[in-house]
Amino acid sequence: MTGVIPYLTVLYYLIVIVFFFSILLRNKNPLKTQSYLLLLVLLPILGIIIYLFFGVDTRKRKLFSRKAIADQRLLKEWSRYYTDFLSKNKSDMVELLQDKWRIPFLSWRNSFAPLFLQNTVTILNNGEEKYPVLFEKLLAARHHIHIEYYIITEGKIFDRICEILEQKAREGVEVRLIYDSYGSRKVKNKTLRRLEKAGIQMGEYNPVLFPRFANRLNYRTHRKIVIIDGEVGFTGGINLSDNYVNGKRKWPQRPKMWRDVHCMIEGNACYSLQLLFFLDWYFVRNIALNIGPRYFPVGNSEGTSPTLIVGSEPDSDSPNIMETYFQLISLAQKELFIATPYFIPNESIITALKTTAKSGIRVVLLLPQESDSFFVSAASYTYLGELIKSDVEIHLYQKGMLHSKTIVVDQEVASIGTANMDYRSFDSNAEVNAIIMDEEVAGKIRADFENDLRDSHELSLTEWENRPAFQKLIGSVARLIAPLL
Repeated sequence: MTGVIPYLTVLYYLIVIVFFFSILLRNKNPLKTQSYLLLLVLLPILGIIIYLFFGVDTRKRKLFSRKAIADQRLLKEWSRYYTDFLSKNKSDMVELLQDKWRIPFLSWRNSFAPLFLQNTVTILNNGEEKYPVLFEKLLAARHHIHIEYYIITEGKIFDRICEILEQKAREGVEVRLIYDSYGSRKVKNKTLRRLEKAGIQMGEYNPVLFPRFANRLNYRTHRKIVIIDGEVGFTGGINLSDNYVNGKRKWPQRPKMWRDVHCMIEGNACYSLQLLFFLDWYFVRNIALNIGPRYFPVGNSEGTSPTLIVGSEPDSDSPNIMETYFQLISLAQKELFIATPYFIPNESIITALKTTAKSGIRVVLLLPQESDSFFVSAASYTYLGELIKSDVEIHLYQKGMLHSKTIVVDQEVASIGTANMDYRSFDSNAEVNAIIMDEEVAGKIRADFENDLRDSHELSLTEWENRPAFQKLIGSVARLIAPLL
């Protein structure tokens, strides 16, 4: 046995060298490359295993190559279908938005997402406000219901959703449901069979064979989308779970509070939500739904909230969500309010925040005091010192778990959606955000933000510098692999 050890050692080092150059050549993101190389050096055997499970993107390329083809075809069809509509609104858009006109231009360039001028947007705070409205609109469905969620869990909320969907299916309404294979892994098979038996069409996003042992973070649909009759849409941070109904959440040593924001959109901006669902439906079922009046009804909305929907995919050519966040931060002229549960920004976002704050604009970043992800929270904390030094206000929400993902710029533009301010949302997940260019809606979100600040503690530089040595150590380690979290 002793004579074999030298040969195994040589073989091991050869494997390490192969993986070293594989990582160096395959990863386009230099920060991810650096993180994997550090793991390879610091945790030789474990580092290889982690890279095999998390880093190799062959599976991603195979998974999304077919989807990219469908995206291209459907987007071209979408573009042709609405060319006249867009051309009629272009001059009005520039005149209406003035210095904010660049937002919809970026969105159209990146993902063919147009700005629709006439919408009614209703802000829904927490599950207590969202679910009753969602139930009401689902019950009123006449033609179709399309639902896509990252997390669905068994409980009273999903039981009621199932009852409504079964009822609508019996009435002849088309019902389609996309659920994420990992995020919704706790949904029982008998529940899925019950829905299928009722005539509800379902698709599992990016199936994993062993969900409890799979890479739970890579290439998930993190979206929360509902479209009803092509006229009413919902999106935001609230999943389908009893956890989002306050009083149900088991939050140790804290009030049982889950703070989140959703919105209901009535108007043509629902078309963009519908398109995202179409693309994902093709991915999960290999069935292309026809773009036309059946699912994109021509309506005359009386709303006054210009709204666009920004989507991103694991195979997007551009980091649509990240570029939109960067643009919103850079456009601020008076104040900028940001709430996010997970904050692991790239250098572009850090630079934008610091530059905006140092330019005399009030920048407020709201994070949870205690997160449901210890390691991500530890990594997030390491970024806060340099932001405070650049005059960014850091507030830590203390009433429970802050899960809101909102941005308010100058009380004029607001973003509500599913995307966190981290690498995972920027690079690996399917996400969706609604950008609402309406002072009344933005003012409502800002007012709610101010209420959240009253339940928060502002972090000072002294407090940040005097945090425990153990917390500093864990944070430093977490930050090294932050691009992988």
